[in-house]
Parts: sequence; structure tokens; C-alpha cells
Amino acid sequence: MDFFSKPLSDSNLYVAHNQITYLLIFCWLLVCFLGYYIKDKNIKRNITIFLLSISLFQEVFDYINRFFLNEIYSVTISIQKDLPLQLCHFAYWLSVLCLLSQIYNNKHKQFYFNCAYFLGFSGALQGIITVDLTGIFTFSDMLTLHLQHSLIILNVLWLIFAYNYKFTKKSILQTFLFTNILVVIVSFINYIIDSNYMFLCSPPDVNNPLLIGDWPYYILVLELVFFIYGYILYLPFKLREIFITKD
Repeated sequence: MDFFSKPLSDSNLYVAHNQITYLLIFCWLLVCFLGYYIKDKNIKRNITIFLLSISLFQEVFDYINRFFLNEIYSVTISIQKDLPLQLCHFAYWLSVLCLLSQIYNNKHKQFYFNCAYFLGFSGALQGIITVDLTGIFTFSDMLTLHLQHSLIILNVLWLIFAYNYKFTKKSILQTFLFTNILVVIVSFINYIIDSNYMFLCSPPDVNNPLLIGDWPYYILVLELVFFIYGYILYLPFKLREIFITKD
């Protein structure tokens, strides 16, 4: 376990993060390929269960690492920074709920997909591209952080290619309303416990061109960008619809 719990330099952490990113990109492409070409419903169901198992294991391992494996981090655990209240946490569990709903045919599965898809490709992907490893000390810290972002994308891609989920114009508004309800709830929690979940009190320390200005201006900018980003994420589905209609 020393490999996982041994503290690494910032440069080594970023190198390891980039290497895992390349590996996960391959996994994303593999999932797209399998989802598109596999037609057997039982095989698809088994892969869905496998993805669910990985996702649940990742969350368990994340908190085992925080409390028991990482001696540096375990002494600084607090409700101000360790509750699952970031946007990526919500996207993560929504993707898990959608996988679970696909197995049991829950009527809310499209809603779960809409939110997981938007938040995954707007938030989690940004979290991988412009990663902030502040407070990350070991390989296991970095791995769990990366998997929490990359598994959202993996799950969503599987849902798209294996089960033909679609993101529509209606989905943009639905996700916007859901996200702003979260903003209200999490803002109240931030006020009560003096935290910064969803980065609603101050922006993350990353080089992101979409984070413009100090509080509250960067939040207002993101509200405007939301719809632009939403239409960009809707575009692949619209283009696919156009090409299918032509055929």
C-alpha cells in the first residue's frame, strides 16, 4: 500500500494524472465501441452492472483513503471540504442512478441522464483538463479524484452508445433549473458551515477562461455561459439526427 499512500511531489502528481488521462481516454473510446456494436441485451446489462460496481467501489475507496490510508489528509478531514456537495459529486451519482435505472427501468432515468451528461461534460471534463491538485498528496488521492471525474464520462458514454440516450433542447432547460436549485440549497449549506462547495463563495484556483472576475460576477458569467455550453453539448445529437434523416 506504500505505492498508494506515499506522498508525491506536485510535478509527479501532475505527470501521473496526465498518464491516467491517456488511459481513460482509451477506456472512453472502448466503451463507445462496445456500446455501439454489442447488440446482446444480457451482455449490455452485465457491462452496466460492471460499471455500477466500479463506480460504487470508487466512492468507498475514496473515503477509505481519506480516513485510513492517507495519514496527511486524515488529520484535516472536515465537513467544510469533505461532504459530497460539489457539482461533480452530483453528476457522479446521477450517472450511477441512470445506470441503475436502466436496469430497473425507472421512469426518471432520462432526467438523470440529462443532468449527468451536462454536468459531466461541462464540469467533470473541465476538472480533468484544468485539474487543481491543491490538497492532493498521494497517488491514491489523485486517482480517486480523477476517477470521480472520468467515471462520469465513462458512464454517460456507455448510456449514449449502448442505450441510445439523447440530449435535447428541453434537457438544457431541465438541467439549468436543477442546477440552480442545487445552487440555492448548497449556498445555504455553505453559509451554515462556512464552506465553499460548488465554488459558490470563491472560484477554484485553476486556469479556466470561463471563470471571469471575483464573487459574484464569475457565477453570473457561468449562468450566461450555461446555455451556450448546453447548445454545444446538444449539437452532436442534432447533427446525428440530421444525418439519420438524410439517410
